[in-house]
Amino acid sequence: MKKIITFAASIFASVNSFASDVLSCDYAKAPLSKDPASQMVQMGKANVEFDGKSFKAYRSDGSFTFTPPLTTPSNGMLILDDKTKVFAAASDKSSFAISDRIGKTTEQWANCTIINKEPAKPEKVESWKYRNLTTSEKKAVESAIRDQLKDPDSAKFKHSKYVSNGKGAYCGLVNSKNSYGGYAGDTPFMVMIINNKNPHAGVIALGGDSDAQTATITVCRDNGYF
Repeated sequence: MKKIITFAASIFASVNSFASDVLSCDYAKAPLSKDPASQMVQMGKANVEFDGKSFKAYRSDGSFTFTPPLTTPSNGMLILDDKTKVFAAASDKSSFAISDRIGKTTEQWANCTIINKEPAKPEKVESWKYRNLTTSEKKAVESAIRDQLKDPDSAKFKHSKYVSNGKGAYCGLVNSKNSYGGYAGDTPFMVMIINNKNPHAGVIALGGDSDAQTATITVCRDNGYF
């Protein structure tokens, strides 16, 4: 199964239960190439939350991504290469970057300065409201997740009820065959359901290793699931 830590537009609760520095950075994006810096397109200001091990990086459109713990120190940086993406954070918190080999893009948060030491706590809904997924919503969710699997035809889904007073996120479980032909076990996922004439879904998170699964479950719980 591909390890996916991608996120779509909407602001959810931070996965960090401990204090993080909040930084204001210059956000830029470029196609992944041998020299991405020459093609970087500046896209305005965006914040990064960094706890010293992993970071949650916002884009200028309000969407965000968060990383597993960065485990490899290298030349003043902390780095993690999970074969599909490379995550990097400067030890002095001045810059952050994510290179996506599948999406063929590089994102950069540079010239970062600390705003405050701890992000504001998100508003909590007093009582979540639930409804069943429609048939078209279920098809959209399953199609989006299958696109990320090594063996999409083997996918077995366990669906949750949709949180109707949330921010559009939906969480469930999928079990599919891995590279060795065996089932990997129930894997948590999170998607953004976009309802219009033809509902479709964008993958926010699909847990792979234990860190990714823990992060996905934590965010799902903050949004009324599991």
